[in-house]
Amino acid sequence: MVQLSTRAGLTAPFQSRQAFLSFIQVPEAVDSNGVAVCEFDSKWSNKDLEPTPPQQRTWTWYNLPLYWGFTVFGPTGWNVAASLINVGLTWQQAFISCIIGSLIAGAVVMAMARPGVQYHVGFPALTRSVMGMYGSYFFIFIRAVVCIVWYGIQSYYGANLLAVCFRCVFGHNWTDFKNSLPLSAHVTGPVLLCFFLVWLMELPFMFVHPTKIHYLFTVKGFIMPVATLGLFGWCMANGSGIAAIDLASASSAKAKASTQLVWSIMTGINVIMGTLSPMLINQPDLARYCRKTRDAGWIQGASVFMSKVLVYFLGLAATASMQGVWGKAYWNIWDLLTAILDHHWTAGSRTAVFLVSLSFLFSAMSVNFGANSIPFGADMTGLFPQYLTIRRGQVLCAVLGICVVPWELIASAASFLSFLGSYNIFMAPLCAVILVDYAFARSGNIHVPSLFNGSKHSLYWFKGGVNWLGVFAWLAGVSMGLPGLVAQYQPKAVSVEGQRMYTMGWILTFCTAAAVYFVGIKVFPPRVYPAGFEDMPPKWEYLAKEGREGFFDGERVTRDNVVLGVASPALTDSEEVLDEKVSKPEV
Repeated sequence: MVQLSTRAGLTAPFQSRQAFLSFIQVPEAVDSNGVAVCEFDSKWSNKDLEPTPPQQRTWTWYNLPLYWGFTVFGPTGWNVAASLINVGLTWQQAFISCIIGSLIAGAVVMAMARPGVQYHVGFPALTRSVMGMYGSYFFIFIRAVVCIVWYGIQSYYGANLLAVCFRCVFGHNWTDFKNSLPLSAHVTGPVLLCFFLVWLMELPFMFVHPTKIHYLFTVKGFIMPVATLGLFGWCMANGSGIAAIDLASASSAKAKASTQLVWSIMTGINVIMGTLSPMLINQPDLARYCRKTRDAGWIQGASVFMSKVLVYFLGLAATASMQGVWGKAYWNIWDLLTAILDHHWTAGSRTAVFLVSLSFLFSAMSVNFGANSIPFGADMTGLFPQYLTIRRGQVLCAVLGICVVPWELIASAASFLSFLGSYNIFMAPLCAVILVDYAFARSGNIHVPSLFNGSKHSLYWFKGGVNWLGVFAWLAGVSMGLPGLVAQYQPKAVSVEGQRMYTMGWILTFCTAAAVYFVGIKVFPPRVYPAGFEDMPPKWEYLAKEGREGFFDGERVTRDNVVLGVASPALTDSEEVLDEKVSKPEV
């Protein structure tokens, strides 16, 4: 009796745990008749990780250009001029850097979008084809961590802009708001209040699926150019004008005389790419929702280039114009708006500053969704497909964004922020391996069913579930930037040559990883097609043409033009399978 009682006591918690896991398990996607739409292994798949179905491809030709083109119309884009000047560039050198960096960014944006728009899968699934079923976990994890940190930091940026809005509305009643927090808190009570208000405003959008969030980016695409150009025009009219732009370079004169032009420009390019590097790797997570290939084509690349150059010039010229009359450069957008209120406390100025601050707050929130919460949600579907969807992942990102305490990171962890600023030395090699693998190793062919097949004989299992060649190429690229990363903490421990390697950061790590992986696939070419199709020549994007979308003919079981699942290998070679419409594969 005692033994039976003990067993029952042990069984009850086990049953409760199983019931809880069953409760939170992601339900499988079904059609209107309750029939499963896809039958991939639930260990490796769920409805958000699987290829985006046609009815959810709601992004058209202008959505991605508006998202990417006007992503820079915000706090980060406006402040990039400060970053370039602070590293010792004149404004002419910085402008050249911006042009070159923006050209590279535009090209990488289009290239990273290609797999997503052709096969309608996001970064977590795409990474399996490059790094292996288990090897992908590491790269998904490191992107997810940075998404959490930047979600909190972007929300904190929004809090500062909301504080400017409140000052415009409440005047001295807001500025006299009692701060009960000590200096050691590294945040004031009013700003902390604004942070949680911004967080609450962002929270409802965590429940919006990416198929619907593109409307927000479209609205932002119309609002932000007006707000940015309006602020620029006011600064030109009330400052010393464009003639004062040379003041921004005064502090760089000494650096200009002692630094070679080429290294100055390379530094600028590295800074430009660093501001976009986290978002470049996210491109498949957005492009998967496009309807046609052209929706993620050259138009968005051109919008990245033109908007980046434009916003850089506007931010630099506007700040320099006000520096000419105030004698101080306010590179931070909310500091500039606060200074405008200090010098021009009128009803008209308060109204204008309020509208500009609100617009930039809206921009910061939009960037948070597209660059942080949605990618994090996608990452969670890759790490825990049985229990997390994109929506659940976005909510988790919002919660964890508070836990990182962003004001502490900004105030007391300069070395940590230096690490985040060097995020490009980790993501640039990954971009390189993905692009070389897609274009040269596989000729643009991704076998979608194999992305969700974790068997040891599957196409993307490689060796032990890891593509060690891809990992080696990534490590080779990262190693080129590590000396400079060490120099961020211990400048005297690294030679000038090592620091210059960091100056070339994005380009050097990208090219190194690309070269190593390209040579590797020539020596050890990977399989392009799965078992049963090995003899087929790897034509360019064969699996993406004629509506295949990553499947061979006969691999998808359909009834009344509705995809029911993936045919088993035994059924693939059959001409008749019950009453399902299955065509014979082309071998």
